[in-house]
Amino acid sequence: MLAARAQQTERAGRVEEDATNLIKEAGLHRLCQPRRFGGYETGPTTWLKVGFELGRACGSTGWSVLVGNSCSWFASYWPLEVQEEVWGQSPDNIVCLSGIPTGKAREVEGGYEIQGSWGYSSNSDNANWAVVSAVTKVEGVPATTWFIVDVKDLELDQDSWQVSGLAGSGSKTLIRKEPLFVPHRRVVRLDDITRESAPGHLLADNEMARWNFSTLGGVILVAPLLGAAQGALDWYVEAMRTKVQTSLKAGGGVPAAANPMIQLRIGEVSARIDAALALMLTGLEAHESRVRAGEEVSIAERVRLRRDIGFASRQAFEAVTILIDGASASATALDVPLQRFWRDVVAGTRHVTLGVDGIYTMFGQEQLGLELVGPH
Repeated sequence: MLAARAQQTERAGRVEEDATNLIKEAGLHRLCQPRRFGGYETGPTTWLKVGFELGRACGSTGWSVLVGNSCSWFASYWPLEVQEEVWGQSPDNIVCLSGIPTGKAREVEGGYEIQGSWGYSSNSDNANWAVVSAVTKVEGVPATTWFIVDVKDLELDQDSWQVSGLAGSGSKTLIRKEPLFVPHRRVVRLDDITRESAPGHLLADNEMARWNFSTLGGVILVAPLLGAAQGALDWYVEAMRTKVQTSLKAGGGVPAAANPMIQLRIGEVSARIDAALALMLTGLEAHESRVRAGEEVSIAERVRLRRDIGFASRQAFEAVTILIDGASASATALDVPLQRFWRDVVAGTRHVTLGVDGIYTMFGQEQLGLELVGPH
């Protein structure tokens, strides 16, 4: 169903309400929701597998569903009182996020007043709560601070997401023109999350908060992109089975399947995708077992997982590039899935979390015993 309506999703600029309702019926919005509210509290291997399959059908939908799940994971860092506000009365509520501190915040009695605009909030059309960010001062030192608010208190700029890739992800801009009061209980700082000292970390049975966001957030993003690369390969193989390559010479058409260059591209792309999946699953399965057992996770392991995510991102990008390079001009038609998969992967791999050069550099720093630069 998602594959059949991928073009419609792109044109709508969002995952539409009826598709979202089906996603909810399937429980796919509950992967990262705390179990006390009906969630599954799954780990990163499940995120990778589910995101891969969704992205294989529609990159925008896979991205929206996985990012929506990551926002539920993010909300698990808040106190139980706030989680009750988010899901207590409506367990199916969806959270969206705009994490870059582009807003303004002023501390007042009992909390903060915030206002501003926050872009790139994926799946925001379907969200009931939103996490937005601003810089505050902690003992005079600037600190990235997140505020969780009811989306009814924000405006959604419907014209703010005009893009060539992941157009159906609805990654729009949230706006608050007048000061909005946010009580202290709904405030969490980045440093608290990275140090694993946020309120949610203090809840003994809050398993989602045990996953390190800096280390594993990239799994959420790369899973549907790797799936989109597989979707592109699925289309390419099927199309080339029956395609006849045309020629200016009368009667000169030949079956595309007989072309060794097409055969070669299929082999190379399938190997790239399978290698990325295998590498990620090997690392994530071992990591997940250690985290669930309460074992200490080393910096070296975190950085290696980040390296694997970067590798998968690059393989997804190179895979769709190889396929689009090996397709004819007809593959650029808007009703052909290949060009959409290609645009979605190109757009998604531009995300700052998937910056491969920075990730690989950080891995090199760790191996050389140097100070690490970058989230891990």
